[in-house]
Amino acid sequence: MSKCTCEYCPTIIVPGIGQSKVDLYSEDNKRIKCAWPLDVDTKAFVKKIIPSAIGLLITKKDKSFCKALKKAVAEMVTPLRVNKEGVPTENLHIVDYSGRSLKACNADEKRYIYKMVPMETLAEVIGEDHLYFFAYHSFGQPYETAKRLDEYIQNVKEETGHDKVNLIPVSLGGSIATAYFDAYGSKNDVNRVCYFVPATNGSTLIADAFSKNIDLSNPVSLLGMFLDSNTVDTFTKVLKRFKEDTAKNIVNAFVDGILETFLKNCPGMWAVVPKEKYESMRDMYLVGDEYKVLREKTDRFYKAQSNLREILTGIEKQGTKFFSICGYDLPLLPFAGTKNLNSDTIVDFKSASLGGYSVGADEKLPENYEPVYDRCQNKEHNHISPEGTVDLGTAIFPDSTFCFRYQVHDDTAYNDVALLLCKEILTNKNFTDVYSDSRFPQFNGSRDIFRIKYRLLPKVDELLKKDLPAEVKNGLLKSIEEVNKLFNNTIIKDRTEADEITKRFDDIVKKAEEV
Repeated sequence: MSKCTCEYCPTIIVPGIGQSKVDLYSEDNKRIKCAWPLDVDTKAFVKKIIPSAIGLLITKKDKSFCKALKKAVAEMVTPLRVNKEGVPTENLHIVDYSGRSLKACNADEKRYIYKMVPMETLAEVIGEDHLYFFAYHSFGQPYETAKRLDEYIQNVKEETGHDKVNLIPVSLGGSIATAYFDAYGSKNDVNRVCYFVPATNGSTLIADAFSKNIDLSNPVSLLGMFLDSNTVDTFTKVLKRFKEDTAKNIVNAFVDGILETFLKNCPGMWAVVPKEKYESMRDMYLVGDEYKVLREKTDRFYKAQSNLREILTGIEKQGTKFFSICGYDLPLLPFAGTKNLNSDTIVDFKSASLGGYSVGADEKLPENYEPVYDRCQNKEHNHISPEGTVDLGTAIFPDSTFCFRYQVHDDTAYNDVALLLCKEILTNKNFTDVYSDSRFPQFNGSRDIFRIKYRLLPKVDELLKKDLPAEVKNGLLKSIEEVNKLFNNTIIKDRTEADEITKRFDDIVKKAEEV
């Protein structure tokens, strides 16, 4: 294709762990069901453990329940099974949209992609013909995925007529980016990278799962990753009826079913073990000649993870510009045994900020703390958060990392300011650092506009088509004005303003629906 004359590089989204679909096929290549996200038959799952569960509840002694539970969990996650060389054993097909841009996707495909990563404002500027969604198997092999990403980039360059692309690695996509830059970064195919809550140094959640460091008083968030809410509720109520040792054995049986079926053999999950914990975890699980091939794969990633600063700064010298958007000042999900960590509930702050330093969530740096000036040598710059919790002076890119306090990992997709910032980074060549635009300070608050954008505004559009009383119609219009004012304000003090506006908007819409 001839060279494109537009000013915007095509952008490729490298999504997170739950955002790419993978289907399970039979040996004769007929689709069976969705393998990931898991399509769990919870009734069948419960049926398998009911007999032994009844015995456990009556006798208070575990004769066979943990064994039955472990087997049922293993069968539940069988579509994700991985062998001891780190290769998926099932016939899996990635739902990959055939490498098409969003413009070429059908309405259902677009709806799904935007639901996973709501980059509509970016698409409005660069065009959907310049926006791509790189789907991959979350529980695959990072370097195999990186190879596919490199091929994908070459195809996008050819299709769009551009020499370079932009990347948005989201969450787990951060680890895929690490493998890609390690293996293919020297090809200089990337213009800008906007990391979005990335797991560049994994997540302590995974390390806690590997080491079974589980908080038994809060297993709901762990169980909820695999089971529906009603089953989780029943499960946790049952757990509370037993002594701590028995409850621990039950939770460990659940975790063992996952660990032994796919987690401990999965290179993609080893890639999200923080480098500080990798060697001890590896020496716990990947022992013996049968794991030699898998160890070589995981060691390769660990080496890249450990050398990420050198890898990325080397690529930066080629002209690639790196940015990161992350959350901070929240503890990990409740099931994590590690409690004194600063995170966005899923990814450690150190990981998402590419090396930032922090004390625990809501703690303060010591009064005698001295700011670190490593990559940034300008002593006039202050990379310590206003409340004194984190210091970005230790990060790889302290001048181009943006933080949203109290931002929940999964809700970042509904922080309109974070999305607008991402758009600005990837479309404005004059936007180079945290000092480029006062609308986007290095440290900001968080908010969630999901209900406003995806529930209330569409309802209002329909309501305003009706013949409403003037008072009701004016109330809706005033609410829209208030919402637009909220959207135009990119400096967030805290979540309170957005939450209060959402509640008022909700009340007005309900009244209008009753007319």
